[in-house]
Amino acid sequence: MSPAGLDDLDRRILGILQRDSRTSFAEMSRKLKVTEATVRFRIKRLLNKGVVLKFAALLDPEKAGFPVSGAILLKIDPEHLEETSAQLTAFGQTMFLFQSTGEYDMVAVVYSHDMTQLTQLVRKIKMIPGVKEARVSVTTRFLKFDPTFQM
Repeated sequence: MSPAGLDDLDRRILGILQRDSRTSFAEMSRKLKVTEATVRFRIKRLLNKGVVLKFAALLDPEKAGFPVSGAILLKIDPEHLEETSAQLTAFGQTMFLFQSTGEYDMVAVVYSHDMTQLTQLVRKIKMIPGVKEARVSVTTRFLKFDPTFQM
């Protein structure tokens, strides 16, 4: 059993789900050589424990109409950290938001239809109470996007 409380079967189920979350319980049970009821129980438990957050389709941002992306490094007034993160999370263009250590308090990865929309978003972010600084880097090339973990 791993420190996260996952055993080998859990890790193998998670590996299958990460590769294709549309894999049926029946197909998983055949691959894993366990009953379909076991697979159902394990997946339900992984959801209840919060190991699996949700099932979603992974899109190519450019092909989905969001060819402009950027990383925004933010310095936040500590008194406003929670409310600022809630507002940043609420923006539909915010795909990832990380609290970090070091010079910057948060890192946001955002996607936009065009540079005008990105500029408008950055302006809105800078107006959020508690945002002391927002440094924007427009990304120029998509190198890797893989939200899976090696199980």
